[in-house]
Amino acid sequence: MAVPVENDGDWTDPTGSRSVTGYMPIENYGLIGNMRTSALVAIDGGLDYMCWPEFDSPSVFCRMLGGHFTIGLPNTLNVTTKQQYVLSSNILQTQYLQEDGVLNVVDFFPRPTVKSTAKAEALNGIHPGARRMPADPRTVLKKWLVRRAECIRGDVDVHVEIFPAFNYARDKHETEIIAIEPSGSEASRKVVFKSASLSLEIHATIDCDDSPEELRPKLVFEKKQKPSYLGLGVYAVVHLREGQSVSFVLRDHIPAKDTVNDHITNALLDQAQKDTATYWYTWISQSKYKGRWCEKVNRSLMILKLLTYEPTGAIIAAPTFSLPEAFEGTRNWDYR
Repeated sequence: MAVPVENDGDWTDPTGSRSVTGYMPIENYGLIGNMRTSALVAIDGGLDYMCWPEFDSPSVFCRMLGGHFTIGLPNTLNVTTKQQYVLSSNILQTQYLQEDGVLNVVDFFPRPTVKSTAKAEALNGIHPGARRMPADPRTVLKKWLVRRAECIRGDVDVHVEIFPAFNYARDKHETEIIAIEPSGSEASRKVVFKSASLSLEIHATIDCDDSPEELRPKLVFEKKQKPSYLGLGVYAVVHLREGQSVSFVLRDHIPAKDTVNDHITNALLDQAQKDTATYWYTWISQSKYKGRWCEKVNRSLMILKLLTYEPTGAIIAAPTFSLPEAFEGTRNWDYR
């Protein structure tokens, strides 16, 4: 059963595309992924569908079940949105254009630039437990979801709402907001969501640049309850001026005592984004097709690659389970 969408009235759906049913038409989504799982991001900034950590894992975000992760602008503004992939990559970019400012949101799952040699070592008779040099960070797949919001003109009030719905919205969860001491030109916030079978954290990094203290972005998460929901979500508003940004990383929650290096910086995220762009560009550059509709052919190839489950090489039939062509319509297919 679908959970009715609560209309917050003051900021959700600046595009008006959800006005009829409360849900976005299926064609108004972009797909991102890391060849382990994937997510659907709507043109209004709603991440409305994601299973974690694998394609066939239970959903964490599913708008029809009440779970979502939304970054957007108030619907009281006259907002125009544009969504496209960064050239030759599976990094998704959504722009919000309105009179007072322009917001750019970049969504991706990181990919390493160099393929891991673990399989090659095994084939060469090297025991998995044998002593070896520390792993090259370029070969390590970071199981992260990264969402980065930057004001590129004027100033904007960015609204963020995060409501996970663990295990197809069957598991209750607890929510904890953790403050982290600011460091130099950056400040961080963390939110931990714990269910019976899975714990995830959102790590927010604010780029304060060199602005005076009074002009630096302020991000304060507040807990929020929705009717008939399985746990508290969080809500925040951050005012960004031109050149300022805030980034969100979703990943598995690891207790502090087990964490070796927990500090996520903008420089680290910049490198992850660069490596991801390099990975996809390097892969699609192998295509020799130069004929008609080359750009569309290459985009189709990249989507098929994105839907490949890397450990086995199998291409999944669909990244979703039974999402309808039209909400409450009859054209449903469950590829699971």
